[in-house]
Amino acid sequence: MPKNDQPWLGIDLGGTNIQAGVMVGEGKLLARDSTKTKAEEGADEVINRIEKVVGKVLDAAKLKPADVAGLGIGAPGAIDVDKGVVVKAVNLGWKDFPLGKALGKKLSLPVMVDNDVNVGTWGAYRAGAAKDYQDVLGIFIGTGIGGGLVLGGKLYHGHHMSAGEIGHTVVCADAPRGRRTLENLASRTSIANQLAALIRSSHESVITELTDGDLSKIRSKVLAKAFEQEDRLTVEVMTEAARVIGIAIANAVTLLSLEAAVLGGGVTEALGKPFAKLVEKSFREHVFPPDLAECPIVASTLGDDAGVIGAAWLARDVLGGS
Repeated sequence: MPKNDQPWLGIDLGGTNIQAGVMVGEGKLLARDSTKTKAEEGADEVINRIEKVVGKVLDAAKLKPADVAGLGIGAPGAIDVDKGVVVKAVNLGWKDFPLGKALGKKLSLPVMVDNDVNVGTWGAYRAGAAKDYQDVLGIFIGTGIGGGLVLGGKLYHGHHMSAGEIGHTVVCADAPRGRRTLENLASRTSIANQLAALIRSSHESVITELTDGDLSKIRSKVLAKAFEQEDRLTVEVMTEAARVIGIAIANAVTLLSLEAAVLGGGVTEALGKPFAKLVEKSFREHVFPPDLAECPIVASTLGDDAGVIGAAWLARDVLGGS
């Protein structure tokens, strides 16, 4: 059977969880499972945990390793795609770790390694909200802000393998150091810190009640509840976050003449269409030339499966030659 007709494994490796799935066809998952990463126990233990969760999804799909064509994995941090090496991943504590080689040896499968946001963007392009476009920006808003680029139907890495890192672009040059980049201003971490500081300085917010007074518990679901209840403070902070995200997208679309931008990540998924509309409004106000304002800003439709499906699709495209 040709490789592209076989199942493909996709792994989304995060600092907290490992998500795994078996994909067939155009993005259907036969089985899916997850486990804790436990990066503090070392890289070898993470590899062992990946092996175990892969075994679980194969069993659930009633497959053997020999039935699978290959495996794709999205990992955080800087990735040398050609060598399959995690150059640096702070939340895993890894430096120059040969992830592709280690997994290939453990599972006896061909392995494709890329950055986690790149595979999420590829998933949106191949099987999600961006599948009708050839030039796409993926922007994922969570603990941090990551981005990926598909240009001419191909995942674009750039000379230093860091293309698409929109979270590190400057959107407020005259702000104090540490408050200039998109990630500094609009990531979930930044939003939570802003809200906590305002509440501590006597601003009223329903967030105090939603977190039982523990402001360290401000997560995406809390933000979504407060936003849905039209909490004034939350709406103000989220509107400003959406404004700078829209500016960053406008800059990227103007520079590269992109067809579409897809929004994903925990914050986007939790707050849904109302937040995406705020981002789109800012984008349309700042993009140039005016005809680029027709570029659609779409929300990811794959949810938590974006990384798994994207990794499996990327492996299929690179290793299977589709």
